[in-house]
Amino acid sequence: MKTITKSAECPALREWKRENSNSPQNIHYNYLGAPQRGPMLDAMVREQGGICAYTMQSIRCVDTVWQAHIEHIFPRSLHPAQSVDWGNMVACIPKPNEHADYGAKLKDAYDPATSPFVNPTRNVASHFRFHENGELQGLTSEGEATVSPQVLHLNHPHLLNDRKGKIKGALDRKPSAVQARQRAQQLRERDTRGMFEPYCEALAQVLEAYATRLENKAQRMAGVRRP
Repeated sequence: MKTITKSAECPALREWKRENSNSPQNIHYNYLGAPQRGPMLDAMVREQGGICAYTMQSIRCVDTVWQAHIEHIFPRSLHPAQSVDWGNMVACIPKPNEHADYGAKLKDAYDPATSPFVNPTRNVASHFRFHENGELQGLTSEGEATVSPQVLHLNHPHLLNDRKGKIKGALDRKPSAVQARQRAQQLRERDTRGMFEPYCEALAQVLEAYATRLENKAQRMAGVRRP
């Protein structure tokens, strides 16, 4: 997970709200149609740089359709007043009506209003640490709960092994400390299409830790060589 900076509300949603301003009972997500949901999902995927809000997996586009769904951080079944709040909606894998043993589908009706949870639109970095073996560690009570098998299961074998493979690929190149830090910085920036690499924050954190180890080793060696 990495922090999502929410952009301005999608124009299709804003126009729909305007059209229904005299019928407040209709201002609910359930009454949105494809003309609203399609542009909304597209806007969310793009503001997230093409990665899932919870897992950081890449969201694929097949025949112009993003393979993801609109997730409500505060579930709309429990918080109907926030069901069309742009700040409460993010794009997540999998696509609608598809099962997954981790991420948004597992979270379902878990309520961050009453239970610990890391909101992906807030300061995410302080809650998590990624390790070379692909493991994601929660650093706070909110982080631990979010990672847990009961909420998002972010150490599900599929996610853990996927992260581990990408991390191994980056470290197998044996970059210098400078190269590792440059690569970490690059991973935190969007590419020319405005997209992030999958698991970008996991790779960046591990590369920075790797660079620190190399720098500390170099300092120790320099100290040994001093007359």
